[in-house]
Amino acid sequence: MRTDHGRRGDGGPITAYVTDLGRALRGPRGARRDVTAELADGLRDAADAYVDAGIPEREAQVRAVRECGPVADVAAAYAPELAAVQGRRTAAVCALSMPATVLAWGLTWRAEVPSAEAPVTPAGTHPWRLGVLSDLTDWAGIAGGSAGCVLAGLLVVSARRAVPVRLVLALLVGLCGGAVLVSTVCSAVMNVANAELIEWMLAGSTPAVVLSLATGAMSAWQLVSLFRTADFAFRRG
Repeated sequence: MRTDHGRRGDGGPITAYVTDLGRALRGPRGARRDVTAELADGLRDAADAYVDAGIPEREAQVRAVRECGPVADVAAAYAPELAAVQGRRTAAVCALSMPATVLAWGLTWRAEVPSAEAPVTPAGTHPWRLGVLSDLTDWAGIAGGSAGCVLAGLLVVSARRAVPVRLVLALLVGLCGGAVLVSTVCSAVMNVANAELIEWMLAGSTPAVVLSLATGAMSAWQLVSLFRTADFAFRRG
């Protein structure tokens, strides 16, 4: 009769092996947890088969672990998969948030800012600067979102090893990171060069103030995600 001894988290060889592997893996926490849980189940299935054949439980676990291989080798084998998961998350963040921000700002200004036909622009401002920089910000957001969509698809292909994962991650960091940088710099320059006009606009638009705060938080999220992806793309080993 089959026992379930191998299913216990008893601190035996399998538990120790999976714990060491979890420490060696790099990647999103949820993905690492899924990998270690799946591997633990496989090891315990193998150990249970040995127990059913009459081998003592601890020796069965030792054999299952030995057959799996050194922790460093297993971690290296899972590295591309975990890197692709991180890349897909970053690509999704850029693909969804950047065009959405452009659309939200466009709708907000159209709804909240008075018509350009009315002479309400503060004296001494330079509307052309606002227009040029705003257009650059919009195009950067659209380009970054488009790049995120394309590279997310490439990362799905790279999971089957058809495309090197690191190459796609490097493109993701370069293209989407460049778009975020252009958008951020243009926004900063726009706010400085047209400080009086921006202040006048925001003073009469509560949605614009809320959207400004949301945009700042979204930019921080994008940068953190891109930084994590860059760690996979450019770190040696």
